[in-house]
Amino acid sequence: MNIGISTGCFYPEKTKKSLIKVAESGAKYTEIFFNTDSELDENYVRELRKIADENKIKVLSIHPYTSAIETFMFFSKNDYKLADSIKYYEKYFRACQILGAKYVVIHGCYITAEYMTIKRYTNNLNLLSKKAREYGVYISQENVVRFKCGYSDNLLEFVKYADKDIKFVFDLKQAIRAKQDPYQVLDIMGKRISHIHISDSKGNENSLLPGRGTFNLKKLLSYAENRFNIDAALIEVYNENIDSSESLKNSLYFLID
Repeated sequence: MNIGISTGCFYPEKTKKSLIKVAESGAKYTEIFFNTDSELDENYVRELRKIADENKIKVLSIHPYTSAIETFMFFSKNDYKLADSIKYYEKYFRACQILGAKYVVIHGCYITAEYMTIKRYTNNLNLLSKKAREYGVYISQENVVRFKCGYSDNLLEFVKYADKDIKFVFDLKQAIRAKQDPYQVLDIMGKRISHIHISDSKGNENSLLPGRGTFNLKKLLSYAENRFNIDAALIEVYNENIDSSESLKNSLYFLID
């Protein structure tokens, strides 16, 4: 499996600086985590592409800085904002084109939005997916603890209604935080998984660098690769869990070996 590092590991650093740190780690695969609207300027995105190309890094996906407000953009009680929100996400789709990335990661709708059924949720998401496909890009739904798709029951319903073009990002730490069986979540997402966000865990800690916890990461990655032909996993931990650049490199090679 191809192992890389998300620029999200270095938040709140500017994205350009974060990508340079990914390059310094020796990783050859990444996800670009945008932090603000100005970073979506096409000239800025081209600078990111230049850094990636110079260091032979493949950008698999991008992560919008607007993830936290997608409920209000796409899944509110009133749909009048929906068209404007889809139009705004064209900035991300265009960034994907420049970077050579295939996926835009979304968090989706908060679990607390009881008015939003999964069927209505997927109806709106299908519209966003249709626009993404015009750019040659896929929407990739992530399982996140505070959001509807963080839970297996909702995921089972989601796959009934979501367009087949919609993919999944499996995030291990989020599955653990939501108290979901990681293997069950993997099985539900199946061959629609675009890539994996990987981290280690131990006790109440679930955003540890790989190799610093007790979770059998290599077993999970082998399962995902052999059962569903998933070929990419990106280390994604919170910045406070990285104590040095050397520790990040060690975690990368722990998974590669």
